[in-house]
Amino acid sequence: MGEGATARATSVDAILAATRRVIAERGPERFTMSAVAAAAEVSRPTLYRWFPSKEALLEALTVYEEELYIARLGAAVEAQGSSGRKLDAAVRCLVTYLDGLMGPDPIGADPAFALHSLATSLEPQTEAFVRIVGDAMSAVPAVRLGHLSPSGAAELFLRLAYSHYLFPHPEPEVLLADLRSFAGISARSITTATG
Repeated sequence: MGEGATARATSVDAILAATRRVIAERGPERFTMSAVAAAAEVSRPTLYRWFPSKEALLEALTVYEEELYIARLGAAVEAQGSSGRKLDAAVRCLVTYLDGLMGPDPIGADPAFALHSLATSLEPQTEAFVRIVGDAMSAVPAVRLGHLSPSGAAELFLRLAYSHYLFPHPEPEVLLADLRSFAGISARSITTATG
């Protein structure tokens, strides 16, 4: 990667990460380009060079969030050997990924934006979950018995994880245990928090 491409990647990543933080604090309707530039520690001209408007920045943020989710899910699943461990790693990733997005009040800054973001993310995140987890989805009892398609089971996992985003449980491990139970994951298959 050339020096210009490295600088662009660094600036863009810093801007998008800062946008996440600013939106969490202020909501998408009340965030300013100046606040994003300050949080990203870039000049306003640099910000506007990459993102000429708030709308362009929000569109890029949506793509960025999907890429983060897919990368984290892929890395978590790829590190595992057995189907049970792959499925468990994917389920754990859902909970920890959403925990990472949550601020002290995940929907308080702008509930409509938070709900819209979750609604528009459901389908692509479900498709990515099924694609990345692959054949390990057949370990889910409802899938194995033909009661649910892999896509239907993945969507339920996501909907349950989204409920944690909307109504955070004081102990995320409880939600994870419930998701594991639905997935039919045995204690032998359980991954560690870093696995």
